[in-house]
Amino acid sequence: MAMAKLRRLVRGPRTVREDRLSALSDDLLRLIVSRLEDTRTALSTAVLSRRWAHIPRELPALDLKVGDILPPEYNQTIDLRERNLPGDTGSLDGLMAHWELRSTRTFTDSIASLVAAGGSSDGDARRRAKTLRLEFFSANDGGCIDRLVAAAVGAWGVDDLEIVARPASSCHHEGNAPAHRFPHDLLDDGGRSRLRSLTLGNCTLPPLHTYEALTTLVLQDVAASTPVAVYERLFTDCTRLEVLHLKSCGCTEDLDHLVVDAPGSAIRELLVEECAFSEITLHALPMLARLACLGRTMMLRFGSVPSLTHLNLTFWEDGEPLDFLRKAPAATTNLVLRFTGPSRWVVPMHLATPFRGLKRLLVADLPSNWDVSWPRILLFFARSLEVLHIHVAHSDDEPGEDIWWLNIRKKLRRHRHMKELVIIGFAPTPRQKLLVKDALSMCRSLQRLVLLRDGHVRYNGLWEWEMVGQPDCPWSADDTMAVTKLINSASKPLLDVILG
Repeated sequence: MAMAKLRRLVRGPRTVREDRLSALSDDLLRLIVSRLEDTRTALSTAVLSRRWAHIPRELPALDLKVGDILPPEYNQTIDLRERNLPGDTGSLDGLMAHWELRSTRTFTDSIASLVAAGGSSDGDARRRAKTLRLEFFSANDGGCIDRLVAAAVGAWGVDDLEIVARPASSCHHEGNAPAHRFPHDLLDDGGRSRLRSLTLGNCTLPPLHTYEALTTLVLQDVAASTPVAVYERLFTDCTRLEVLHLKSCGCTEDLDHLVVDAPGSAIRELLVEECAFSEITLHALPMLARLACLGRTMMLRFGSVPSLTHLNLTFWEDGEPLDFLRKAPAATTNLVLRFTGPSRWVVPMHLATPFRGLKRLLVADLPSNWDVSWPRILLFFARSLEVLHIHVAHSDDEPGEDIWWLNIRKKLRRHRHMKELVIIGFAPTPRQKLLVKDALSMCRSLQRLVLLRDGHVRYNGLWEWEMVGQPDCPWSADDTMAVTKLINSASKPLLDVILG
């Protein structure tokens, strides 16, 4: 006892530390919490002080992803497994399953606590959120996931819902990952009427026509047994839908032709990426303004799409762009054409429907072994074109046959709107110089010519892009002289020329 008194006398009176965190304003606290990387970290700020405890209840978005709590060794093991290193893949699978199980237990416990804390009887303390993003392993019990979804949509006010069921390692390698059953039966009419945006990854599809307020729908990793009619009904049954993205969606092989005939649809944006459709026919989609078809090539036919201005198309495997180019929508103003995969050939042709409104054109990933002068066909027919960007990708394949341009060269006409030509991956080969020479001869209004030896295309979303050059690719003196002579002989003096 005497020693305790002595210690207090030596130390002096206990000072009360000021709680500066609690002194911060609510607006500043919300700003700090909103800048945190994930919701799990944001929710843990409740231990800092009592005033912080109610702030996470007002987060506009909840991001709960099992990937955030997987250890770094998990991704390292996946990398070894994909490279088949070491030879004992069974031990790697065991490690992955072990970490998945541990992370799932922690993730499930956190969700259970979140659901319990979010349903306080105190109306002021009830959780509020607009967005919920969930990612979990599909092989595990989804009971707590379903309760969270029901609470979030029913009581917390969530109107933007994203659910992605990741395949567990055991299912992923065997190719039989089960789809998570979407808890449609736990959502009442009010909850379904509240949802504005819905993303489902590896989930069973609910009767989407009952979600009458949906304006954005993203479906990914839908089962291969899904009838194509299910996708076709999305365009007719979801009357308020404005944005539809289909990613890695399967369908029955015996009927994989997607036919869209929806004159009353409000869809303005459609993305089809790596899906199993062999053919898409758009008979009627009057409000469609932006269309992207990426990944595997499919036959694309257009009917009534009078508002279609932005297009992004990828050609792969045995895809032939000629059918599209001959019947392209006349309203198109922005066009991205990307070529990936094995080399293929493009030949001169007459375009039945010229690009009357096309203003910006990107031809990307064009193999260098092609006759890369073929985009001049588009330049010839797209009389309103203002910007032409070409990206030539290096190819080690043998050069293909040159295009015979004699007939079309006789029809060269003035192009009155072309202002900018940029070629990345330019090499002063005869065919590439021919493309530049003809562009300079046709486009007397050209203001800017950029020829870069190396670089890439930086995409800003699906329909916007920037051409980025590589500065450390000097030209030889002979190449510079040859190209400069070509430009000076065919261009006006005020043309801005950049060689790099």
